[in-house]
Amino acid sequence: MNTEYNDNREYKNALDGLRFSEEAKARMAKRLMDTMERPEQAPETRRRVRRMPRIAVIGVAAALALGVGASATGVLKTAGEAFAGVFGPTADTEIIDKIGRPVGASDTDNGVTVTADAIIGDKYHYAVTYSIEKKDGAAFDIDLTDTVGEGLLPMGFADGDTSLMGYFGGAHGGSYFYDADPADNAIQYVETREISDGEVRGHAVRAKFSDLCVYAENDTGELERRVIAEGDWSLKFNLDFEDTSVSLPAGQTFELNGMNAVIDEITLSPLALRVDYTVDSTVQWDENAQSGRQSEHDSAQMHKYFESVQILVNRKDGASIDLSNAGGSIRPEGGKTVCQKGDIFTEIIPIEEIASLTVAGMEIPVQ
Repeated sequence: MNTEYNDNREYKNALDGLRFSEEAKARMAKRLMDTMERPEQAPETRRRVRRMPRIAVIGVAAALALGVGASATGVLKTAGEAFAGVFGPTADTEIIDKIGRPVGASDTDNGVTVTADAIIGDKYHYAVTYSIEKKDGAAFDIDLTDTVGEGLLPMGFADGDTSLMGYFGGAHGGSYFYDADPADNAIQYVETREISDGEVRGHAVRAKFSDLCVYAENDTGELERRVIAEGDWSLKFNLDFEDTSVSLPAGQTFELNGMNAVIDEITLSPLALRVDYTVDSTVQWDENAQSGRQSEHDSAQMHKYFESVQILVNRKDGASIDLSNAGGSIRPEGGKTVCQKGDIFTEIIPIEEIASLTVAGMEIPVQ
């Protein structure tokens, strides 16, 4: 059963600043989530737990263009330049340029060019930032001020598929559009992924997109899709980057809602954190739940095994980042439940600035 969990809290909050009614906001959030997030194929027993990415929230992997089926145009952006709109203008560009890579792979159809500008990543995560622009320099037919909070644009592709070539394990993630520079005619598109099996580095990405669209609610409250650029775009590039992830001591045991659990792995990078743990009990899914919908029973199981695990990143300056609502995966295996919980930081954080992690109430020193 490959279903996703997402309560849409972030997108609902983003919609609060618009003129829609509360009911309309909820509907639009749900539909945009369904449209913009496309999970990779995964084993039937694995469940996806994910969060909608925010502007300045990404985690990820770096790459070099293969140049197959695509051509590079214009001047390559550095990884720091390409991700400035993602991690913010004050992001540590030295770290981004060290572990990220410019890509420059592009494809043009019907006068519209899609370019993979750069990617950045760690052991289990990668993100790609794309630019989409018309070759004639004209702007797209969209109101760039009508954002869905935090600069997100209500856009999507009519069809799209991004996959790691030769990878057959589970993956989850998200995508979003934003405008990095109102002075130019380009729109930025960001994809993020976390894989569940194996490592990111060394794989090639194949990305295919069709028909660029904008979404808006009509007078009856229905979400409508309008195509603003027809075309089919295909790009391919390698994930080849410097992985700066570190593994922290694992094996700690803890009590989770009356069950015994053990930490299997903790992986930390300047971009993201992931905690793998196993619960000595089998999660029980509702076999009668409707496809694509989470029942009350499954919601309770998700909280019991996954959501209730607290994760904090404690910085040396005294600030803490709460990742308790992070995404990940959960699956029954051999009479136990295997969980992976992780997230991308809202900024680049040098590992030397992190004092410790708190996982399920246990403090784990970083250095």
